Amino acid sequence: METEAAVAPASEPPQEAWTRWEREHADVLERATVQQRALLQAAVWFVAVIAGQPLLLRMAAFFLLHAGMDLTPAQVGAAVGRTDRAMRTVRGLSAHDLLDSIWAELGRHRQPKLHAEHAGPIAKYLVEHPRCTLPEVVAFIASDLGIEIDPQTLHRFLATYGLDVLRPDHSAAAKEAEDARPFSSGTPTSGARTSSCPPRSP
Repeated sequence: METEAAVAPASEPPQEAWTRWEREHADVLERATVQQRALLQAAVWFVAVIAGQPLLLRMAAFFLLHAGMDLTPAQVGAAVGRTDRAMRTVRGLSAHDLLDSIWAELGRHRQPKLHAEHAGPIAKYLVEHPRCTLPEVVAFIASDLGIEIDPQTLHRFLATYGLDVLRPDHSAAAKEAEDARPFSSGTPTSGARTSSCPPRSP
């Protein structure tokens, strides 16, 4: 399904979004009945509030196209910021198809999280690598446990399970977590661990 950017800018107040939308889509409103106009206004307000969340936009489009109000793909596309072609695809979906597509997309983006059972392996790593930094522990978790987290989340996990005491200067951990960047900044997420954190000699 196409995923063009929504028409309404993120965080635009609903009334301002509707005023702008009325001006930009006067031709759409001319062909709308009073009932359709009310539904389109509600849709534009909703889109402004959710600020372009793709799954919610898809659900809103499905509702508008299946509400029995004879809204066309062009009208709905204008309201939710999608193309006619994308809306024709949505119109052809059944409710079951829509739910399947949403569950599939949620599954693709679902990320595993740290749980209590991960405290043991992380504690072992901290004991064996006493001078490691938070980004190095993050890299270990990504490569050995297959879980990608940011240093701030790791710091909270260590504090929750009392593992921060295994770090030589755990009083500075909060500042280190605040200063560290997530994976997108270049923190290694796989492969060999960095040599700056050598394991403890047996």
